[in-house]
Amino acid sequence: MPQQARSARPLAGLVLALVLLLGGCRVQFGERSATTPGVPVSTATPAAVPTAPRSPAGTPVPAGTETVIEAPPPAPAPPASGEQRLTLAGSPDGPLTLDPALVRDADSAFIVRQIFRGLVRLDANLQAVPDLAERIRISGDGLVYTFELRDRASFHDGRLLTADDVKYSLERATDPALVGGDGRRLPAWTYLRDILGAEERMAGQRPDLPGVEVVDTLTVRIRLVRPAPDFLTKLSSPPAFIVDRWDVAGGEDWWRTPNGSGPFVLERWEEQRLLVLRAYRSYAPGAPVLQEVDIRLGADALEPMNQYERGQIDLVSVPPWALDRVQAPNSPLRQELRVQPLFAGSFILLNPNLPPLDDPAVRQALVQGFEREKIALVSLNGVVQPAKGLVPDGMLGRDWPATLPPYDPAAARAAVQSRLSGQPLLLYTAGSGVPVTLKEVYERDLGIQVEVLLMEWPDYLQDLTDRRLPIFVLSWVADYPDPASFLTALFHSASPDNYLGYRNPEVDRLLDSAAQERDEHARAQLYAEAQQRILDDFVVIPLYWDVSYLLVKPHVRGIELTPLGILGLERVWISR
Repeated sequence: MPQQARSARPLAGLVLALVLLLGGCRVQFGERSATTPGVPVSTATPAAVPTAPRSPAGTPVPAGTETVIEAPPPAPAPPASGEQRLTLAGSPDGPLTLDPALVRDADSAFIVRQIFRGLVRLDANLQAVPDLAERIRISGDGLVYTFELRDRASFHDGRLLTADDVKYSLERATDPALVGGDGRRLPAWTYLRDILGAEERMAGQRPDLPGVEVVDTLTVRIRLVRPAPDFLTKLSSPPAFIVDRWDVAGGEDWWRTPNGSGPFVLERWEEQRLLVLRAYRSYAPGAPVLQEVDIRLGADALEPMNQYERGQIDLVSVPPWALDRVQAPNSPLRQELRVQPLFAGSFILLNPNLPPLDDPAVRQALVQGFEREKIALVSLNGVVQPAKGLVPDGMLGRDWPATLPPYDPAAARAAVQSRLSGQPLLLYTAGSGVPVTLKEVYERDLGIQVEVLLMEWPDYLQDLTDRRLPIFVLSWVADYPDPASFLTALFHSASPDNYLGYRNPEVDRLLDSAAQERDEHARAQLYAEAQQRILDDFVVIPLYWDVSYLLVKPHVRGIELTPLGILGLERVWISR
């Protein structure tokens, strides 16, 4: 999911101003790759979604050929004290939408995740566990998932949540009418297409979603068209969140005052100033400990580091310019710093459908003519990890090396000058500094003319979706801990997030095979081959993987910082 830039980038930072993702979003946090003695560093990597039956505690339980996953037991009440209010600095622009079926940017997705929830969520170890569901039964062939809802699950107005609400929400998320009839542009195309009939529905070929069946008031059965080992992790994404049909019927702006299904109620939203979340005490998986979350917007969200040091906000991403000061041995902030490598990266993308990039030799020259490692090691002073490929190390518990052509500016100059005929290259950015560096390098080393065009974030996001940008920097946050969240999302020809319009039938075949391969080692091999084939087409230059550098006030407890960022706030508490 793309993340917005602030004085540097749209995702985990369209490259420079690094951002912490609050679980698919960001609160602008700085990041750095090198560790510092005495600073706690998380090395957690996601474990695969269990394929064996599980007990309430998450351990295997006998169930014949069926896999059973029980909801984890409620967490014990923490020793919270003082006012239970958390204050954050959010995006100056605020969320673009709070509609779970349509949210595409990371900033908005974080807020959506607090207001809405679905059948499952990802826990601190990035394993899929029941959320509004109490129990999940998976058939031996991996094609049928039966969800038993919690009998106390309800919307924020108190109306009990039923299997009919689940069916409605999934049908709505796959309705092509939400995006003017082109269902491939729906986020659900990425996350829900495994459901029987979902692809046909999003393609406008049928009016219903036959793969979702209401068994009784509290039981819903979902049938898949093919085995999908990552189905539950994808079901933890916003398009699968449960919405109130009567709320949606209130008009197209219903999401501005939503009747949600998650742990927090949207209490107040003052445009360009403040968004206030209030705890929903009847949240069935367990009431939040916090009473309120205040997210500053607009001008009140600017200079978050200064706000943190003045005690005005409770956590902040450390900007690169402040890292040395924060990590100094005598810094009072040193013990408040948390460091976490993230499943979020930044790339330069080269659109093969727009001239002159429709010439593979031009694309190869642009890849060979840019010493990409220097962005991480020099431009960003080593605060991020150089990317060796398109999948971050740690996914599926392994590394993901790949091969790129060696840096050769002389060969690149000869190739590109004979083909460009003096026409300038156009580089687009929503705030990243990388295109400026790229311009300087290409003009100096390749002898070509380059123009950098700065765009507002909403316009940039729209042009990404419409595939109109020739060369651009994209920072991408994984929505779930699987290689598909990078490779399939960004490079499968049928993905709505394929901002290049890239199409390679062999890559599609490999990704489709990996999507239904239940053997984890075989899946990894398929993804590794797909990664290399994409790189061999010279449509992408990997830059770096983000690292979160988060300052957390000592009185804030229970923050779970994962490779996907902070996913939820319901277990956060204050001790003063």
